[in-house]
Amino acid sequence: MEKALLETWYLKQHGEDLPEISVLEKEKQLNEIWLNLPIHAKERKINMLWRKIAVSAIVLITIGIAGILYTQKDIHESENRYAVKDIRPGENKAILTLADGTKINLSGKASGLLAEQSGIKITKASDGQLVYTVTDPGKHLSADDEEQFNTIETPVGGQYMVNLPDGTKVWLNAATTLKYPVQFSKNSRSVKLIGEGYFEVFHDQERPFYVSGTNQTVEVLGTHFNFMDYPDETVAKTTLVEGSVKVIGNKKSKILIPGQQSRLINGRLTVADQADIEEAIAWKNGYFKFNEDLRSVMNKISRWYGVDISYEIDPDADLVFGGKISRTRNLSAVLKIIEYTGKVHFKIEERRVTVTK
Repeated sequence: MEKALLETWYLKQHGEDLPEISVLEKEKQLNEIWLNLPIHAKERKINMLWRKIAVSAIVLITIGIAGILYTQKDIHESENRYAVKDIRPGENKAILTLADGTKINLSGKASGLLAEQSGIKITKASDGQLVYTVTDPGKHLSADDEEQFNTIETPVGGQYMVNLPDGTKVWLNAATTLKYPVQFSKNSRSVKLIGEGYFEVFHDQERPFYVSGTNQTVEVLGTHFNFMDYPDETVAKTTLVEGSVKVIGNKKSKILIPGQQSRLINGRLTVADQADIEEAIAWKNGYFKFNEDLRSVMNKISRWYGVDISYEIDPDADLVFGGKISRTRNLSAVLKIIEYTGKVHFKIEERRVTVTK
């Protein structure tokens, strides 16, 4: 309708002077006039806007693809940079020392019976766990019996899980030593751990369970907790997941409830009410979870990958690192992720990692 009115106006304007033009040419002129009327100004702006958006979208998509390709190229170059000197993560391996001094390399042993001593069978399960089975459940070590001990040691780059004679389960982190009696006494159960272990203590109301480290001792009846007491760390920690424990350090004691963590630093025993449980037991679940200073981060990496650490920067500077990384990744991948913080860089030479600016 509007276009028909335009054609009438066009004829009135030109009258008899209207030149002889083809139908197609006349339609073209009418369309040009029609499209340039004010009512179409807004449409033209909208069309121009959409054209600009379309061009911008193409540019952004191109940049995005280029960014992805560049990132992949960067990661690939990084992997190539570390390829000849990359280090694999730790694995299940440990040395068991029996009461008579016999040493058994658990990673080199097939599953099955390993030894028998003091009414206890020691077997390696098909999943790699070390299992102690009491052949005489009614028998306990008496005061007159000589206590016999076994020791299980995980090296740097190792971890292991053991079922103790009373049914308690212990997961051992890297560079950890657990010493325990072949048979617990009638009145108590005591083990010594240097390093880090996660305990699921079998409940026995009549026999409290004690875990002693270099700096702290934990007393429990039946509970789940993480015990960390490495000689090269400035803090000894006990983190409670279930139940209740008493932590003793420097002649002082604290009772923990689930979700709390005790910290013994320079002989001072304190309790954090809102502990990060996930962080405390991350190693047991197969990953690193960092929320700590540089030295603590590198200590964990050193123990798991079996590398020495040296520093060209101050390891005690006010630097805090946070993040979650799988412990199944090669060393280069873990270091690259830490480098993305922009705070530090690394050099690998043989089995030494140097921390640089």
